[in-house]
Amino acid sequence: MRLPFPRPAAIAGAVAALALGCAAAAPPEQPFRFSHKVHAGDARIGCTACHAYAERGPVAGVPSMARCQGCHKFVKEDKENPQLDQELKALRKVLDEGKPVAWARVHRVPDHVFFTHQRHVVTAALACRECHGEVEKMEVVRQVAPLTMGWCLQCHQLPKNRGRAPTDCWACHK
Repeated sequence: MRLPFPRPAAIAGAVAALALGCAAAAPPEQPFRFSHKVHAGDARIGCTACHAYAERGPVAGVPSMARCQGCHKFVKEDKENPQLDQELKALRKVLDEGKPVAWARVHRVPDHVFFTHQRHVVTAALACRECHGEVEKMEVVRQVAPLTMGWCLQCHQLPKNRGRAPTDCWACHK
């Protein structure tokens, strides 16, 4: 006889899959050590100083090596911290070669979603941390929000956003 409801094993499997899907993903491997804690936290460099496209485009963008060079032509060594000094020397080598670093993307929405940072950063005046977390405390950046449709709609439907943040399908699915 077939039961009209799911078996306990099926329910347990679905719950486990859901829990794994909601767990914070490990940060992707990067080709070079980069500490947002040092740059955004300790040095208090604002997000848009490096991610220049966040205020005018769909993606925040990865800083060009020329942008890194802008500061690191002055910050070349740290004789008091041998480990950091070694990392700075490795960075100098990369900057001197003029080759871009192939950073692994950390945050991504599906291709069928139209998302623009400009609308959120400039128009809605959202702080980067509202979606990306406390990056200034992260040695290695990781995705902290699921960036799912439900998660986005939850924010769009907040009382403070009613009438300002669209909730119709075509706002994000073009």
